Amino acid sequence: MNAEIPLWKLISRRQLASLLAQFAPLLDTDGDYSLLVYDARRTLLARFPPLPDEPESCPTLDPTTTTVEMIIQPRSQSEPIGRIVVRGASITPSTAQSFLLALRATLEALATAAMETRSVSAEVLNRYRELNLLYRVGETLTACLDVDELVSLTLKQAVEIVPARYGAVLLYDAGEEDALTVAACVPASDMDTSAVFLSELPGGYRLAQEVAGSGKPQILNQSPSIASEHFIPLLAVPLATAERCLGAILLAGKVRAPRSAAPFSNFATDFTANDEKLLVTLAWQAAIALENAYLFQDIQTQRDEIGAMKRYMDDIFSSVASGIITTDINGYITTLNQAAERILGLISASAVGKPYHVILAFFQHTVLPSLIEQVLQGGQSQTGTRIRLRLPSGKPKCLTTSVTALQNEQGDTIGATVVLEDITERERYERERAVLRRYLPEGLVERIPDAAPDVGRWEDRRLITVAFADIRGFTSFSEISPPERVIEVLNNYLALAEAAVRFNRGIVDKYMGDAILALFNTPLLEENDHAWWAVKMAWSLKQAVAAYHQYIAPDERLSMGIGVCTGTVIVGNVGTEKRQEYTAVGDTVNLAKRLQEYAQPGQILISQETWLHVRRRVQVNPLPAIRVKGRQAFTRIYEVIAVIDG
Repeated sequence: MNAEIPLWKLISRRQLASLLAQFAPLLDTDGDYSLLVYDARRTLLARFPPLPDEPESCPTLDPTTTTVEMIIQPRSQSEPIGRIVVRGASITPSTAQSFLLALRATLEALATAAMETRSVSAEVLNRYRELNLLYRVGETLTACLDVDELVSLTLKQAVEIVPARYGAVLLYDAGEEDALTVAACVPASDMDTSAVFLSELPGGYRLAQEVAGSGKPQILNQSPSIASEHFIPLLAVPLATAERCLGAILLAGKVRAPRSAAPFSNFATDFTANDEKLLVTLAWQAAIALENAYLFQDIQTQRDEIGAMKRYMDDIFSSVASGIITTDINGYITTLNQAAERILGLISASAVGKPYHVILAFFQHTVLPSLIEQVLQGGQSQTGTRIRLRLPSGKPKCLTTSVTALQNEQGDTIGATVVLEDITERERYERERAVLRRYLPEGLVERIPDAAPDVGRWEDRRLITVAFADIRGFTSFSEISPPERVIEVLNNYLALAEAAVRFNRGIVDKYMGDAILALFNTPLLEENDHAWWAVKMAWSLKQAVAAYHQYIAPDERLSMGIGVCTGTVIVGNVGTEKRQEYTAVGDTVNLAKRLQEYAQPGQILISQETWLHVRRRVQVNPLPAIRVKGRQAFTRIYEVIAVIDG
């Protein structure tokens, strides 16, 4: 109780005067007397009988007058709050003493009751103020949705509700449930805020961890390991909702005056249970607000991600080369991308929102409408269906279509997606290449899109190696065998020859009856070591034929004569505008043909120019120089009898 509360604030002057009038008859005296009540400062508050001219301070008493006084001090007070006096000539001390005891008891009882009432009123007022403060704090916190701002605001409100020299809000790091990070602190520091707890607040960080882990607030006013004169009292409460703990609020060094004006020496000794209760209430409100802020932050992040994803998907949707059309469950078109506009000659703005069977009426004689209906009715998706049609503009189209179900998160079909790919040019290209492959070398066909402008240049003079291979004894075999068998045997040998050429980096230029012409180091397939690859091809073909003979009938065991020559030729297209072929022209080609004709069955003959390129990698048998048909000079030739490298 507050000892400085004056008596007149507990019992009014009118009440005191009435009380004295009621007690006066109990004094049982006939003479003149006076009853007086003073406060602790000797100020007169009431008297009986009342005298209008009575001074307010204690009068100077006549020595013959008996005066008896008694202090008023309720048990709850450490100092007197007033005194009562009775004086008169006919009053005996014993009578006055008994009377004053009764009067004092009444006054003390009334004062105690008034003090208790006043205390209850003060407590109610304090609670009202606390509730009002917490209500306003709650409104302030819940109105904030920025996490960093909310953390700073929470700490500011905490040190105002419970004035403290130091304070901090500690939060769990994202993804780490056992590591607290200092999110805000008072006083603010440019250094790492965690250092504040290591240097200024011994045990503060550990206490915050314990409180956050247990979910129970703690007051630490004394430390067994730190001297009391050096220890700063601590109060920590959890920042927790019903679902999870977000962190803790830590206060240190409670102050009596407002925190901004309080020096270190003004620290209070202890935090109280009431401080804990207030901070727990604030922390609960702050935790809910912080959870809402996290949720709002997540929603903003998701919104931004969804927005970015939508823009990304829109960009993909508009830039994808395939045409995409989507419909709802009722068959109304919902989207149609730019590629679909280009492929079908439609306009998205006039197509969206209308039935697909109206917009895509030119598909009515194809399978597309039935595929869409099948998917909309819950059927399986259909992919890779090829459709040929004619657009309203009269332009023919060849499309591959895929129709798949458009589903929601629950897996229910909510529409259909049609993907169109224009393969008109691809189909034409493949059709043309299929025809070309029947007549032209495979290497030439594969290179035509890039090499076509260069293939026909007559200026393309280059050093190449030419190889001719001919089946020996094939004419005799043809005379005695059915045509079907002749073709089958011929194709088998030519297949061996073609495989040997392709494997050794050459191209098959042409087939000439039972002979094959191969070129090495053409513009279609350049190879610096072309002479070696040509000889290696001839040797591989010879071995392949020998191995093939192990599995066929004796009358089908035919041999091959091979001629190889290296030299400069002209490579390009030969023929008329209506029919051309890609080949090599020059003496080197003629010489290779003559060497092949001169070769015996199973023999490989090479020219001197070829031998000079491969002499370190093959074993040869030099043959006498010969004069081949069409040439005046003698030609040195070599028979390949072994391949050293490879």
